[in-house]
Amino acid sequence: MRPFLRPALVAFSLALAACSSTSSSFLVTPQVFWNQSKTLAGAEFVLTVVDQRPSDQTLFLRKGTSVTSLPTSNNLAQQLESTLTDAFTAQGAKLTSSSVTTMTVQILKLSADADQRTVEHLVKNDVELRIEIQNHNGSFDKVYAGKSSFSGPFKLDNAAAEVKLRVLTEQVLAELLNDSSWHPYVKG
Repeated sequence: MRPFLRPALVAFSLALAACSSTSSSFLVTPQVFWNQSKTLAGAEFVLTVVDQRPSDQTLFLRKGTSVTSLPTSNNLAQQLESTLTDAFTAQGAKLTSSSVTTMTVQILKLSADADQRTVEHLVKNDVELRIEIQNHNGSFDKVYAGKSSFSGPFKLDNAAAEVKLRVLTEQVLAELLNDSSWHPYVKG
């Protein structure tokens, strides 16, 4: 009976280890679904999204004094640019590289900071985006930001952190898109 017990225990131990391991990938893929209001009809500009964070690390896992971190598995700036391009064109904007008007969206902060405790975890999310518009009529500069937090029992599941950070990023993007104060700077 003993020869059969050892492989079963090894298989069980490996299964438990696989269940408790943290995934090494972390995706942030925000999307905004915009109505066809055409509020940006007549707007023409070049859109660029740049990551200005001091580090490309997005998920920070703290356990006591130990800190490990993960970058996003996808290109965050490219993802946000694609999301904003879809939203702006749905509102009637024409995005072209030949325009004299430039819109730069800077990612200043975009992170999930998780404190792993013995029986629980606490995660604080922080998103901050700056929009800068330049053309011959002048310039526009404004920061859009949001914070959120959540907690749960035991060890953090990366997928839960991904969802909460994505939702917060979508809320900040919606705030940017709903703000009409920058519209005159891209319309002429």
